[in-house]
Amino acid sequence: MKAIQILKKLNRDTVAEVYYAGEYARDVVRRKKSNHVQVLVRNMSLKHITRYLKQHVKDLYINKEKTCIKFGMGSTEVDICLPRKGNNYGPYYSLKEDAKGRGFTINSMYIPIGPKKKLVDHYRGRSCIRTRKIKTIGKAELAIKRNPDLMIKAISLAAELNYRIDNNLFYAIKANFEVLEKVPMEDIRDELITILLSHKPSRYLKILYDSGLMNLILPELSICAGVAQNKKYHKYDVFDHCIIACDNAEPDLMLRLAALFHDMGKPQTREEVVKAGVNRVTFYNHEVVGAKLAKKALKRLKFGKKTADAVSNLVYNHMYNYEHGRWSEAAVRRFIRKAHITASDLEDLENLPVFLLRKADRAANGLELSEVSSRQLALQKRIRRVYEKSKALHVTDLAIDGATLMETFNLRPGPTVGHVLNYLLSIVIEDQKLNKRDILIEESSKYLSKALK
Repeated sequence: MKAIQILKKLNRDTVAEVYYAGEYARDVVRRKKSNHVQVLVRNMSLKHITRYLKQHVKDLYINKEKTCIKFGMGSTEVDICLPRKGNNYGPYYSLKEDAKGRGFTINSMYIPIGPKKKLVDHYRGRSCIRTRKIKTIGKAELAIKRNPDLMIKAISLAAELNYRIDNNLFYAIKANFEVLEKVPMEDIRDELITILLSHKPSRYLKILYDSGLMNLILPELSICAGVAQNKKYHKYDVFDHCIIACDNAEPDLMLRLAALFHDMGKPQTREEVVKAGVNRVTFYNHEVVGAKLAKKALKRLKFGKKTADAVSNLVYNHMYNYEHGRWSEAAVRRFIRKAHITASDLEDLENLPVFLLRKADRAANGLELSEVSSRQLALQKRIRRVYEKSKALHVTDLAIDGATLMETFNLRPGPTVGHVLNYLLSIVIEDQKLNKRDILIEESSKYLSKALK
């Protein structure tokens, strides 16, 4: 028996009144499919609902507060809740009172599961769906002061559905953006992820900036607004360039974050210089500064270390400037190592993260250049040739290992061993003839002698 059939049977065979509710009811009205079914049940206790469901469902989960039951069948997940109460001992709310706690009008509708499927819509949620608008129940300012998380949720919901923010709600957010500080950073991170993975994140990132929320969430990005760039290479200021690059990146969280952050270091490194009588704007080493800022911002937003490291690495490496006549084979091998290119990447180099980031970067310059340059295509061909020729060396390819270093030089396990191995790898990449045990031990001795001075 399918989940929906069980719910219909519960409504038909017992005294329970069963309603589709919340986001599921919203999606039914929008004629969108969802595998997450949210249900509200009236006139029946959770205990009796549980007893009934056990006849048809093997595994039930009841939350600690004993106000909600969850179960899954196939790809469908079901959440069953009772109406809210005014307090622990008071009566259950009516549908209209219960709907007040659902934040937005489009999430406040109920649809009876029984034969009479007339929509229960006390706060004109269907009207907001027709006009594609996110609006709070009641006065926006009072709603966000009671629940500050509604500010960021409104924008992420608009991004998810491609809706617009009600004007009254936007101005209420702008006047009270500081109360976002009361919202746990993990919750802000989750809503930001929804925005970044939406169809057009720039539209909603701009709302975050215009409302003032960006100053609290990503101040490093906020200060990029108004930072002019060299018109020869960029039509937009740094902020607009970054959010448009985010639009053009593949809908992958790591890539979208890297695109958003890739030029974050430009405000701190911007200089205006005059060369041959021409005014120029430079941002030397902005990728180094940006990589540090990205890691710091992602840590603050409670992203995992793996994500922070990957994004920071992409930001750091996005400014490679390949020129065939100036890049030696050793330089190509160093790039292969920095970009962590493996044999499995060779057949699909176009989709290497750092190349996809460069593609999004070029698409966001506003100058209508091709997304992939001829130099980029030449680099990809050369990487394949050099890799096949040298099999791109790694530390594990060295003629000696960490154990040999510790035994030969009486070293303890620790970062020093890693530093020596990385140094040896760098010289072997330059000249693979040096990859011999005796030569590497001699080079290790020289390196350690200098390090100890």
